[in-house]
Amino acid sequence: MANSTKIKLSPITNLSDARFAAAAGIEYMGFCFDPSSPDFLLPIKALEIIEWTSGSYAIGEFGNQELAEISELSELLNLDVVLLNNRILPDELPQIGKPIIKAIQLDEMGPVELANELCAYAPYADAFQLNGTQPIDARKDELMKACLQYKIVWNLPYNNTNVLDILNTYKPYSLLILAGSEEKVGMKEYDELNEMLDLLKA
Repeated sequence: MANSTKIKLSPITNLSDARFAAAAGIEYMGFCFDPSSPDFLLPIKALEIIEWTSGSYAIGEFGNQELAEISELSELLNLDVVLLNNRILPDELPQIGKPIIKAIQLDEMGPVELANELCAYAPYADAFQLNGTQPIDARKDELMKACLQYKIVWNLPYNNTNVLDILNTYKPYSLLILAGSEEKVGMKEYDELNEMLDLLKA
């Protein structure tokens, strides 16, 4: 992959996606356990998928669940990593007992707020996922600094045309690729995903 950037495929909602990820050598698979999300996957279904695949790390993506529920599900499903979107305090994170990715909504934060959030969670989080939909050009310096100092999972705007420039400029730890949805149960086209992966391998 470009600059050795690791790939995260998310949200995984079916066995076909998980098998594709494993066969393509994708490092991380994200499973959404946030009941308020349209991508929510029943934990029992996720367990079936995880048990049927190997070669990729399973990331459980949580919303506003309580700490005890997150910890219990993480252990039950034998998750490799936990991604947190809620406001659990930094020093509470070790109670989960798994490596942590802290999600940050970049659109809601200015430069000072972002720096403070990263600094506060850095002692307890293994990586940060930056989510956002707004153009990033005006934030180039702070994003480059963040990628230099921390393991950043890039979930900010990119496309086939500029993805290599973004990876070469910012050098994030990982790039999130959206898995998309099945046309029918067990049926899905992977042309777009393969095209992106071919670009990244070039």
